Amino acid sequence: MFHKSLWMQNYKQSKLFVWIIFMILFIHLPLYTMMTLSNWRAREAQPYQYYVSEIHVFNIFSGGFLSILMTGAAVVLAALLVGLERNTRRNDFTFSLPIRRRDMFLAKWLLGAGVIFTFHLLNFLPAFFMFQSSEFSHLLTEYSWLTLYLSPVLSFILVYTFALFIGTIAGEMISQVVLTVIFGLFPIGAWFLFLGFFQSHGGRFIYPLDYNVEQVLTYMSVLTFPFDHMGTGSDVYPFFLIGLGIILFLAAGTLLYERTKVEHNGEFLIFKQLTPVFLIGIVICFSLLGGTIIASLFMGAAPGRIGAFWFGYLVFGFFSYLIAKRLLSMNLTVKNR
Repeated sequence: MFHKSLWMQNYKQSKLFVWIIFMILFIHLPLYTMMTLSNWRAREAQPYQYYVSEIHVFNIFSGGFLSILMTGAAVVLAALLVGLERNTRRNDFTFSLPIRRRDMFLAKWLLGAGVIFTFHLLNFLPAFFMFQSSEFSHLLTEYSWLTLYLSPVLSFILVYTFALFIGTIAGEMISQVVLTVIFGLFPIGAWFLFLGFFQSHGGRFIYPLDYNVEQVLTYMSVLTFPFDHMGTGSDVYPFFLIGLGIILFLAAGTLLYERTKVEHNGEFLIFKQLTPVFLIGIVICFSLLGGTIIASLFMGAAPGRIGAFWFGYLVFGFFSYLIAKRLLSMNLTVKNR
């Protein structure tokens, strides 16, 4: 895990994006905080009333565009450390070294998690103290500085850990990114597909039940954490879920990385026994999506909508089967210079 050669190799293949992450955090935390405070002061000087609330604090330190950029950055960083290594077949050499694969995987995780944690802290502190020393400091009473820091940074590390875990299943960089997005949103996405099927066949939306199920599945969707799970000082539930997710995905990723089959580098999946499962899953999901889309175009009688649903289901299912067959059999490797 602490082999110098591993750290040098991991940093070399990801150093450009590592510093892009630093710039994202620098622009959105200290720089954006400075601009926001200046903008608020200018608006207060105007004759009309401008109301600033605690939600604006959330948008600066956790929500908004920062979550979008950092979620994407965490996924891409994981893909550079695992997926790109498979595309270039660089790990054919790495795996021949007298270093345990567990140490290789943990070194990748420590590099990414350390980068996210450290760079976020370095940019968070000046932004927080800038806000704390301003006339808008009363807006921070809802949150402690620890909460404002831990909620987003642990969410980003969770996304990064999950993307690394997916990288142990995917055979190359593009499939790693695609599968991370799909499985990161799968619980809530599958629920919406089910609702589409249910409503296309005459079912009605039951608000309390559907809303509660949706909330539970949102908590189970990894990629929603940077956006929806901002904890307060007395709310430890999001922190528990995030911590549990990091531990589980790190343990599972380490276990699978030790069983990586390098002969399948460049293919969509590393473990070929998963191919039938993915083929069936892809076809069913896209069939349901197609049926829901086509049924939504027919808002008339129930029989018409049901027929439209199954027409879309079969058409999308047929083409998704053909595409999935090609996708799962592809091999994408590039020359490593």
